[in-house]
Amino acid sequence: MIIYICMKIIDIFLGPFLVAYFVKISTQTIVDLSIFNIMNYLFLCFFGVLVGYFVEKGHSLGTFRLGVLARFFYILMIMILGSKITNHFSLVAFLYGFSSMFYHLPFNLYHTDCVENSKRSDFEFKMNVAKNFISIFIPVLLGTIITTTNYQLTALIILVFSIIQIIASFYLKPLPKSDYQYHLLCTFKRFLKDKQVRKMLFVDYLNGMTFSDGVLSTVVTVLIMFLFHSDFQLGIIQSITAILSLSVIYFYSKRYKGKDDKKIIYVSSILLFIFMLLLAVNPSEISIVLYQVIFGVFGIGLLTFIYGLRLFNLAKSTVNDNEKTEYWVLRELFLNIGRITGYVLLLIVGILGLEYLNYILFFLSLVVLGFSFYIARISKNEA
Repeated sequence: MIIYICMKIIDIFLGPFLVAYFVKISTQTIVDLSIFNIMNYLFLCFFGVLVGYFVEKGHSLGTFRLGVLARFFYILMIMILGSKITNHFSLVAFLYGFSSMFYHLPFNLYHTDCVENSKRSDFEFKMNVAKNFISIFIPVLLGTIITTTNYQLTALIILVFSIIQIIASFYLKPLPKSDYQYHLLCTFKRFLKDKQVRKMLFVDYLNGMTFSDGVLSTVVTVLIMFLFHSDFQLGIIQSITAILSLSVIYFYSKRYKGKDDKKIIYVSSILLFIFMLLLAVNPSEISIVLYQVIFGVFGIGLLTFIYGLRLFNLAKSTVNDNEKTEYWVLRELFLNIGRITGYVLLLIVGILGLEYLNYILFFLSLVVLGFSFYIARISKNEA
């Protein structure tokens, strides 16, 4: 839990606030952001295939520690480069891809192994409470610090949380070593024959374009910075979203545990679709605040929470113990292919002109509908 909390604080800094930093220092914001993220996720795909091999050989804990340490150097590099970051895309993207894959894959394996499906809803609720409390206070705090000082000094503060992660990682115990050989391609072929796993991998692809570090959050952050011109305002909007998410997650965990939740999935997706269209047609201060409210309640609050429950429950109940590493590697690959797809579209918009940004929002609103439709067709596996 300590590692997870630090992870979320760091992710906020490296997510919307890094995008905001690009808006300030870059003369070609959309093009630079797109190239940077495409390179990031290409490296993530590359390292994803390699890291599975090390984990399968019984080096899960060593791999995770290496990822945490690499994330420390990634933040340090951002702090050192400052406004010159746009001149060193390949180096920064390489370190991002290396740190992220060595960092997240072992964490997901620990997350799967240590929690029973019958307790998953309660555990995920506690994780999301922690995440949302962080998301309420940290964005405002970071926005204030960045506004009154600068991005580089804020990076120095974030390094402290990275050091805490490094220390906490030495209290983890290694996961059991598998005698099974690492065969990613063969396992993928077997997964394609399982309807539930096949649907989840497709959902991961759609998730990579939208909710999970996808192009959707970047587009919205760019719009917020263009409309409000303030890191503090960005922090306020992020915090409001987190408060709404926390309340609705509590409602879902109490009301829908062990019950059919398809209707709430469909209602959530339709409402989010409508307000994404509103933002695409009329990007303004009012429409973006309304969108963030709906996104906080029905996007982050419900859809991604439900997705997380199904994702880890499926890994625990359906996937063979000897194939869990391949499952998480493939999940990361599909996520990153979705992210790359989204940022390629954003790159095209950057080349054509910002007036085409609303077309991406319209397309992503359709992706959200597809994401929800397939999530509803995946079993909850709560037993």
